[in-house]
Amino acid sequence: MQFQAIAKGMAIGAAAGMAGYLLSSASGAEKNRFKRRTVKAAHAIGAVMDSVADFLH
Repeated sequence: MQFQAIAKGMAIGAAAGMAGYLLSSASGAEKNRFKRRTVKAAHAIGAVMDSVADFLH
């Protein structure tokens, strides 16, 4: 079996479950802050991926 794939799937599932729980139990202001932080994190990850791609080329 591919234990890395299983572990990765479990980690993604746990992260999605935690995010769902945080959004369902948060107030309106907390939801907005959580969404803003998520967007910032996604942009940061995208910037890192672009930098790595530029470095490899």
